[in-house]
Amino acid sequence: MGLHDSSMTDFVTDRELARTYDGGAYPDAWEAVEQYRRATRYASKHDTKSGATASALDLPRSRLRSWIDDGGAPDAVRAIEAAHAHGWLDCDYDDPEFTGLNALVANIFSGGSIAEENYRALFTLNHRGEDSHVFDALELANVDYEVDGDRDGRADEIRPTENGIVLGRVLAVLGAPVGPKAQQRLELPSYLENAPADVRETFVYAYLENRAVEHEGRDTLTIREDRNRTYLSDLTELIADVAGGGVELGEKYIVISADAARSLGVVT
Repeated sequence: MGLHDSSMTDFVTDRELARTYDGGAYPDAWEAVEQYRRATRYASKHDTKSGATASALDLPRSRLRSWIDDGGAPDAVRAIEAAHAHGWLDCDYDDPEFTGLNALVANIFSGGSIAEENYRALFTLNHRGEDSHVFDALELANVDYEVDGDRDGRADEIRPTENGIVLGRVLAVLGAPVGPKAQQRLELPSYLENAPADVRETFVYAYLENRAVEHEGRDTLTIREDRNRTYLSDLTELIADVAGGGVELGEKYIVISADAARSLGVVT
């Protein structure tokens, strides 16, 4: 399976999260995080202000003045602190936080979005309404949210109310697409490659709940998406692996046979 190829570890680390801030106030956001940690540790240990700390560590005093004297911090530092508080960093396949994040990544691919300009994560409520799995996923990931139902006939939207931008960055590091999906070459997240069966199943179930279309009088399901062919082929393979076969990619649709749909528990 041609899943997302990445040299990074499967899960989100401080460094990987910081890298999403590169090019902002600090061209190298991770370097700024390391400098912040060195400077604040030194200042705390030696009870010094920014000037003495800057001289001792050979760092710009203007930068340290903001951090040490004024109590400021790089955005990446704040994001790392928030992500740790939510349990999003250094989690494992078995952690409930990762179970939630995995489902939310699937939701970004199949029914949500991460804003290109600021990484804010949003999720579209599917036809199951209050019974949608996305609410369970948000709770597992320790995400507070609100539902916007005033959208002029469009589907309700679920908006994280705290650290939604940090969440979007975490999901992006995990492999969720940022920006309009139809305008980019998508790849499935790399962590699915060697993931336990339940992780792959959760991703597939979340995806199908948003995108699979039922047909009157038939138990087959279809998925139609304007995505690059390689991505659709890999998605087909993933669904087939979870279902035990019976899933094919046609010219326009992914077709899930009645037996596969029953195996997935989507129809009875």
